[in-house]
Amino acid sequence: MSAPKILLLGVWLLCLFAVIGGGGGGFLALCRAVFWGMIAVHAIECLLFLDRLRRAPGPLAGHLAQTLLFGFLHVRELPAGS
Repeated sequence: MSAPKILLLGVWLLCLFAVIGGGGGGFLALCRAVFWGMIAVHAIECLLFLDRLRRAPGPLAGHLAQTLLFGFLHVRELPAGS
């Protein structure tokens, strides 16, 4: 896994803990907002790249999950013809 993906996964985990843990605080509120924003943005990327994800080798569900987690970082790793 590439360094940018590891960093993004860390951001996901930090923000997920903020959502699950609840609580107030400015930093936790920011993490919750980032969490929901990343879900929205990456879901839109799934829709925008759906045709390319369908053409890529491997299961579509796996590509959708990775695009939801890593967004364009996953899509750019797909073969050029897909």
